[in-house]
Order: sequence, then structure tokens, then C-alpha cells
Amino acid sequence: MSSILNKLKESVRVQKEDCTIKGPYEAFFTENTIIVSDLKADITQGDKIIRKLPNENDEYYYVTKVDCYSKSLGSIPPHYHVKFTQTPPSRPMEKNIQNINIHGSQNVQIGDYNAQNITNTFNELIQKIENSTASEAEKENVKSLLKQFLSHPLVVSILGSAIGALL
Repeated sequence: MSSILNKLKESVRVQKEDCTIKGPYEAFFTENTIIVSDLKADITQGDKIIRKLPNENDEYYYVTKVDCYSKSLGSIPPHYHVKFTQTPPSRPMEKNIQNINIHGSQNVQIGDYNAQNITNTFNELIQKIENSTASEAEKENVKSLLKQFLSHPLVVSILGSAIGALL
């Protein structure tokens, strides 16, 4: 069995979570396991194993579990048994927590002043259209054009979805 393993050996490197590179280490690949024969290899869950392909590109394997077999198993010498996925692990979302205490203040702005200012400007424009001396048909036509402009995907992506809700 070990002669078969010797024929399948490849050189791999290990990228630690702090981005340092360890190795190279001799390893061979099965469908869902990497066998590393060097017991001094520095491999832990969360590491990334880097395999050099024949075309010189790198292929990445994300370590999900490492078992160490420090004694021979029949004809198989001591080794690490590394479980992996080829899908990068998702990072936990960071939570931003803000505590805001306001005491006896007026005209408090919380959030993006620019977005609030734009919303206020369009609100004033709509109010001025409503209060103008133009005919109702003209007012409705102008508001319809403004609504069409504000609901355009490019405008919404720039100004935010709150603008589209104005009309």
C-alpha cells in the first residue's frame, strides 16, 4: 500500500490564518481527504492547503478537520488525515453597535447627512410643485416625470431606495 502512496505524492503548502506559508509537505489526495505523511507538518482546522497544478495555477483546499495518526496502520505509515472543502468558509458578519444618547437637543441628524439632505430637497421640490399656480394636469405631469426619474434603477442605486418612496 505504501508503494502506491509514494507514486501519488504531491508537494503542497499550507497557508495559515495569519497568511504565513508553511511547507512544502508531501501529500496525496483522495476524493474528500488529503493525506500528509510529514508528522511535523503544521496543519490545523481553518488553514488553506495550496496545491500546484501542472499548468502552474494554484488550487485551494480549506481544512475543516485534521486527525493525526501517529502510529502505523498496517502498511500505512504515520500521517495526518485532513478533511477539506473547496468552498471558502464564510466569515461571520460583524455587528456594528452604536449607542446614541441625546438630551435636550433639537434638529438632531443621525445617519448620512447627504442622503437626508437629498431627501429633504426632493420633498421641498414636490411641495413647491403642489403649491405652484400651474394647472393640475401640469402638476401631475411634472410629478409623473419626477417619479419616473427617481424610480430609475441607476438613480435608486446612487441615491438609495428611500428616494423612490417619496412619490
